[in-house]
Amino acid sequence: MKLIAGTELDPKRYFTGSYPTAQASSFDLSIGCIYDETGTEVPRFNLKPGHMVQVVSKEIFNLPANTTGHVTYKTTLTQEGIWALTVGIVDPGWNGPIATTLLNFSKVEHTIHQGDKFLRVSLFEHEAVGANLMRKAPELEVYRKQVQSRASSRFPHTFMNHDLIAEQAGKKVMSRIRVEALAWIGLSAILFTVIQVFAPPAADAVRNWGAPSINEELLSTVTILEERIKTLEAELSSGSARTETPAVVEEPDVPETSEPAVEGGVDGTPSP
Repeated sequence: MKLIAGTELDPKRYFTGSYPTAQASSFDLSIGCIYDETGTEVPRFNLKPGHMVQVVSKEIFNLPANTTGHVTYKTTLTQEGIWALTVGIVDPGWNGPIATTLLNFSKVEHTIHQGDKFLRVSLFEHEAVGANLMRKAPELEVYRKQVQSRASSRFPHTFMNHDLIAEQAGKKVMSRIRVEALAWIGLSAILFTVIQVFAPPAADAVRNWGAPSINEELLSTVTILEERIKTLEAELSSGSARTETPAVVEEPDVPETSEPAVEGGVDGTPSP
């Protein structure tokens, strides 16, 4: 593939009708038609910050089977904050203009005029493609009407349609607020009902803490505990009485004898 440059950039070989300005290795394309957001063709358009407009080139391509075009931004226009959103390839055999969307990314308004340079195209030479691969353009008026229709029906006048997005976001927020508010109102009503139903009995239960149903169980438990304590005290008192008065053991009477005790060993032998 070869980039066509210098003296080989003969506009009459690649364009019909109006001829673009040749640079060292590219052509500058100019604006032929401008369509506003209603689809009306206008000679100029005041492009506000964030706004878009549809434009069609003045030049009509007539690319042979061995030539492909590569369309890109015009540097001087991008430096002004104006971008072309659709750039790319022009296939061999294309015999019509090209269209794009211009978007103002700057902070200031920019006026677009017919005849302004808005794109640049570099041409590449290669082996010829078959006739079945050649891409033909629709008739000029049909092509322009297609762009005009898209401008009025598919594209908003602002990038991403900020007004519509803000409106939808506002509706979504308000809808969420309404739903949450209804939920809180419903919850508050339920809580109020619960309080009305259960608060008086609860208050009565607190005031009647000594009610018979509750006191009977408590008194029964206390009585059982008191009886057990008295039983234990009695058992302890009885045990201590038995330990404080020891039993008297009487010794048996030893009969008196008149015989003297025998002195000596166990066998009756007198001790020396």
